[in-house]
Amino acid sequence: MEQFDVVVLGQGYAGLKAAELAAASGLRTASFEGAMAGGLVMSINELDPVPGGVATSGTELTGAMAMANMDGGVETKFAAASGLRREGEGWVVTSDEGECRAANVILATGARLRKLGVPGEAELVGRGVSECADCDGPLYQGKDGVIVGGGDSAFQEALALAHYAARVTIVMRGESPRARADLVAAVTAASNICVLPQTEVSAILGDAQAGVTGVRLRDAAGERILDCASVFVFIGLEAQGQLLPGEVRRDAAGAVLTSETCATDLPGLWAIGAVRSGFGGLLSDAGDDAARVVAALS
Repeated sequence: MEQFDVVVLGQGYAGLKAAELAAASGLRTASFEGAMAGGLVMSINELDPVPGGVATSGTELTGAMAMANMDGGVETKFAAASGLRREGEGWVVTSDEGECRAANVILATGARLRKLGVPGEAELVGRGVSECADCDGPLYQGKDGVIVGGGDSAFQEALALAHYAARVTIVMRGESPRARADLVAAVTAASNICVLPQTEVSAILGDAQAGVTGVRLRDAAGERILDCASVFVFIGLEAQGQLLPGEVRRDAAGAVLTSETCATDLPGLWAIGAVRSGFGGLLSDAGDDAARVVAALS
């Protein structure tokens, strides 16, 4: 069985950075990812500023980091980790490629966008229900779109979609947005964006052939139908910590509780990035998490 000093689970920005720093510190490092490297940052067409000061897309940034990691000695495993157990003084990671041992495991599995959980959402994924206005906005050129959510991500995606859509409607449950003031100002100034506060989407309408045709809205006055061709949901994140042993403490939202050095309750097990409770959400925050762990290991 292969033995590593560090195994990193996840190849989003935090995981890629942790693997880079660990390998550079002389630690034998492996990095696991069952899907494409990049995580949620891949959905962003332009990152400005980014570490290093160069504006780039999320795909370009994480792709370059993944290549640099392989060149820098990180053993990249294109396999999904399916199990994690404590054994002796270290850990055993199970994946599609078998098992390996690690003195330390860094969980960097990130988070996924929270679902609405309404009728039509799952059935119409890829048929008008999407997670990336930057990526899929051109598919809805000249058509009406709906953004669900009242935070930074929702308002950012509304501005991105407005470049393509005839009209963008932001639907949010709260009375006022939680987004940054500059984003709210930009949305307010946009001629083709409107905001519906204290409103919920109770269903997404359409079928496999036609795709999304509208949403059913609910507010204090009752229900009504709003026609649209696309729906983008940004109502928060769900931490992806399913691999962790049950004794690892989590917060009410399921994110992993850690110390200031990103250590969990169990020795040799660390959590960084969006899977960690209290994560700031910026690339710089992810990089700081990675640096704290590797500093503690060095």
